[in-house]
Amino acid sequence: MDTSVVATSEGRPVRRMRSLAEKQAIVAETRVPGASVAGVARRHGVNANLLFNWRRLQQRGLLEAHTRTPSARWLPVISTLGAASAPTAEGCIEIERADGTKVRIVGVVEREALRSVLEALSLR
Repeated sequence: MDTSVVATSEGRPVRRMRSLAEKQAIVAETRVPGASVAGVARRHGVNANLLFNWRRLQQRGLLEAHTRTPSARWLPVISTLGAASAPTAEGCIEIERADGTKVRIVGVVEREALRSVLEALSLR
């Protein structure tokens, strides 16, 4: 995994995506003689085990291949309901990403369930 967890003002953890350049710079700090991987990890808010994994991947020339690029591009929401339509207890949410991934949710959707789906889509 190529993320680190940071706290928000609401106290909920949020994953931070690191770019390839950020990862390479952090790994380079660990290569300085006398540098502590744990210290570098703490300074950047990254788990030390994750940083060790980045180091191994870089040694093998695989760090770039294991770095996720932000591929999610949100599209505008288009309502298919007419102006005279009244909201019902049951509905449908359809999400289509720029890469062609589609998610369709039918029925009543709770806020936390939808949040989980959106977070999962943004991590792909």
